[in-house]
Amino acid sequence: MRVGDKEFDLIRKEIYGLCGLRIPDGKQYLIEHRFSSLFKNHECRSWMDFYELLCSGDISFKDEVISCISTHETSFFRDTHPFNSIRMKVLPKLVCERRMSTKIRVWCTAASTGQEPYSLAMLIHDFCKSSSARISPSDFSILATDISGKVLDRASEGIFSKLEISRGLPAGYIKYFAKQQRNWKLNDDVRSIVTFKKLNLLNSFSSLGKFDFVMCRNVLIYFDDQTKVDIVHRIHSLLPNSGYLMLGSTETLSGHTDWFTPEHLGPVILYRKDKRDNSRTSSSSKGLGIKKAFPV
Repeated sequence: MRVGDKEFDLIRKEIYGLCGLRIPDGKQYLIEHRFSSLFKNHECRSWMDFYELLCSGDISFKDEVISCISTHETSFFRDTHPFNSIRMKVLPKLVCERRMSTKIRVWCTAASTGQEPYSLAMLIHDFCKSSSARISPSDFSILATDISGKVLDRASEGIFSKLEISRGLPAGYIKYFAKQQRNWKLNDDVRSIVTFKKLNLLNSFSSLGKFDFVMCRNVLIYFDDQTKVDIVHRIHSLLPNSGYLMLGSTETLSGHTDWFTPEHLGPVILYRKDKRDNSRTSSSSKGLGIKKAFPV
């Protein structure tokens, strides 16, 4: 069933209020495509029925809507270069600056089905084995969050198909998996340093604690400019001075906020928390320069 202009505007405004995701004008087909199964399963007679159900107190339905509209595209060691920079620059710095008796805390803000935080966990295991410093994987803690509880449930299992394993996983990392019938299960020693938590990035981060490094890759592209800057500035408050934020390859802070200083490592940009008093300067009204549009 086609969604009318009135219903389209009502539904996308409600989705924006729920999770901050922006659906541009003319994307009615996105609503029709993403929610077709929900529409049928909940026996909606019209898109106005769908909207009214979305506005109701049905938390389970709201979670289903968020899961359907969110993009969960991911793979192991996605884009390669960012993980090379983590190994060569970020991990040595974190180990060097680590305070004894405290864990090095990392936050992956968009965990999806787990490939990104697990890639980082495997990288940490390899790094600890090759490092001359007295450091072990248990000295690290990775918090992996996502807005969809459905994908987090799957991520926490650590079980992946042959196709998922073949997408991006370097040959040397298959050692961290055990064959399980048609699937592959990640070893417990790797999974043990990753904790999954459902989180809407529109909500407060205060309960999460502080982090030494934050990966916020390929998620800001779905928010409007004001929301993007707000999220980045709240991440800033969780980092120590000189702590790093990593964005996706299509995302940049350049010219839009001076709260971070960019450091270039080949094709990768790491954003270092500036030590200045940032309360006096902000260009948040300009928004972030994002090169990619809403996915279709």
